[in-house]
Amino acid sequence: MIKLFDGNETKAKEMNKILIEHGATKGPDDETSLVDLKILNVDLPEIQEINTEAIAKNKAIQGAQLAGGPCVVEDSSLQFAALGGMPGPYIKWFQASLGSEGLHKILYAYEDKTAIAVCTLAFCPAPHDDPVIFTGATKGKIVEPVEGRGFGWDSIFVPDGETEPFSCMSIEKKNSLSHRGKAVRQWADWLGKNQSELFERQGGRRAPGHKGLDFKTASPEE
Repeated sequence: MIKLFDGNETKAKEMNKILIEHGATKGPDDETSLVDLKILNVDLPEIQEINTEAIAKNKAIQGAQLAGGPCVVEDSSLQFAALGGMPGPYIKWFQASLGSEGLHKILYAYEDKTAIAVCTLAFCPAPHDDPVIFTGATKGKIVEPVEGRGFGWDSIFVPDGETEPFSCMSIEKKNSLSHRGKAVRQWADWLGKNQSELFERQGGRRAPGHKGLDFKTASPEE
């Protein structure tokens, strides 16, 4: 069982849906899955850093040690082109303080409303292992809030080529376009490539360090 250190159940639901639909995470039979996410609502300390990979790696290492086993953490950022990439990884605190309406108003005086949503997943197979990183990015623009489903800043982000924000999309459509969907699919592909080794480890077989695992960092998917 892989622990997901995040208290957002909607986010976990989106991730689980992608993993269930992704054949690479199936086990040796149709009744078994390599991934069974268990949500742990623990607020892991974050290092003061603008690099989302560094933040996610640090949290994953903490999480694996706390869980005593494999864990995955997710760190999202929202980069406004007009603000040189800010709020970036600090979007969680901007959202909490300003809400979606306030985030939209930040860009009121700027002609450029473009933004990039980035999701960084860090997966630690075991305590003290180095995390492997998966990054997904989606380009889009910021609009006035349009309430609907979703969470956070879903109501103000419209992906390129679309006319409505994430908040107005079905889970299936959002997952096909979102930064999170792209990162989770990369992770699922990696799990598939390393399936045999990971299953044996979950079954109790000890393995020294990273032996038998591919720890190459995946390139960002846009």
